[in-house]
Amino acid sequence: MVEEITYPGGTRVLVWRLDEEAPQLLLLCRQEGIPVEDLVELPVKRQREKAAERLLMCHAMGHPVTLSHTHQGAPVVDGLEGLNISITHTMHLVALALNDSAVIGLDAELADRQQVLRVRDKFLNAGEQQFISPDNQQAHIIAWTAKEAVIKAERNSAIDWTGGICLEPFTVGDDETVILASCGDRRYRLTCRTMAGHFITVAMPLIR
Repeated sequence: MVEEITYPGGTRVLVWRLDEEAPQLLLLCRQEGIPVEDLVELPVKRQREKAAERLLMCHAMGHPVTLSHTHQGAPVVDGLEGLNISITHTMHLVALALNDSAVIGLDAELADRQQVLRVRDKFLNAGEQQFISPDNQQAHIIAWTAKEAVIKAERNSAIDWTGGICLEPFTVGDDETVILASCGDRRYRLTCRTMAGHFITVAMPLIR
């Protein structure tokens, strides 16, 4: 079942808890008239991811569309290059963010991903480590998804996680956490929600 959330500024986020395996997803694509011939030679994991995102795009747009990617790797809908899109996958979830006018970024991580505690020095700068306790797993995962979402919005995977993106102090909410961040001369408002055992974070630029 697909859940949809609407955010201020016209951003739509669609979330699909993914239990289906690749053969079932390929069959669903064919039933919807979505081409999948280019997927059959891919590894099964990639088949599953690509088929799921095509199905979710079809659900969002109301009909099959063709996805391609910019030279920075950002997804675009052929014929609708002005539509801003961000896609994220985990083993059990695929999510899609769309906005007609503003750049957006989206990321999701499992809520029990303990590994982030061991690599905090790789993505948290000194200031962020002051307000994110070393044992606060939720805050670490939210910070990780926030920085990944900003990188996707910036369309620049070369951004330094510690020096290039700065998060302002935030408090983890019960269902929703709001974070302000800066990347170069652009500021972002990030909203993180808990859904289907994941933290799902969308980044939207603040309009000056």
